[in-house]
Amino acid sequence: MAEVVFVHGIGPVEEPAGELHAAWLDALVGSLRKAEKTEAADALANGRTSTAMAYYRDLFRPYTARDEWDQPLPEAMADTARRVGQDILENIEAHAVRPEDRDEAARELTPFREDLGPEQGVFELFRVMVGSLGRCGPVARSVFGALKATIVTNLAQVAAYLDDERIREGAQQALLAEIGPETRAVYAHSLGTVVAYEALHRLRQPLPLLVTFGSPLGLRTIVRERLLPQPPHVPGMLHRWVNVADRDDYIVASLDLRKVVKTAIGSPEVLEETLLVRNRGLDAHPAVKYLGHKRTARPLAEVLPAGP
Repeated sequence: MAEVVFVHGIGPVEEPAGELHAAWLDALVGSLRKAEKTEAADALANGRTSTAMAYYRDLFRPYTARDEWDQPLPEAMADTARRVGQDILENIEAHAVRPEDRDEAARELTPFREDLGPEQGVFELFRVMVGSLGRCGPVARSVFGALKATIVTNLAQVAAYLDDERIREGAQQALLAEIGPETRAVYAHSLGTVVAYEALHRLRQPLPLLVTFGSPLGLRTIVRERLLPQPPHVPGMLHRWVNVADRDDYIVASLDLRKVVKTAIGSPEVLEETLLVRNRGLDAHPAVKYLGHKRTARPLAEVLPAGP
């Protein structure tokens, strides 16, 4: 159990937990120093503040594509993955800063809105969606869309979490196993924000802070149909929730999670207004880019105990 717990998102199943943890920790320490939160940065860097990565990516091995021709998903899961892909394209169409990116997404969506139907079959629709994502600039320029096999694997991981209860439970248990009375904050990225949302509803002890970034909690496929519990609401034991987003992050479907996740009437406002950042480079989604911002790091310094 740790004072600060990290929750990763989708990515290569061969990426070790230790490497992920080290990269996140380095980025967070650096942004705390930039924010002049030296005491908090030193405590993280020297281990006085304990940290851990809630690691569950190995659970996705059965759903990892070996190449662009591999189809690792059963039919129902392939349909879920296709709908997640369509949500991503619709998100780019609605929110991308660059008009050309919005237009490109709209073009890629046209076959799904006008031409393609169930007669094509679930796997063919999924194959077409993978191709559409691979041609769409914001995805094609990202790690998510580096190869067609990568797109298949990443969509498969989201679908597997939603459709495979063994994976869903395993991911949540990986997080809950790292949370104890000493835990001050959970930092969650991408699919990890869904894991955190669902797992923290099972907490029986207070948690001072949740920071989510690059969150797909606003995606229709996840929130409207599959997120648990329903209707989406703030976990009862959570004291403060800070959400950070880049509007060019194609995974972020809502720039104001308060429209999606509600606080109980009469309760304090736990979920705050989303903090907007601009991540450098062509790919706005990577966790370390979000962790490199002072806005992402400052809330942590506010909940860590003062040094000796």
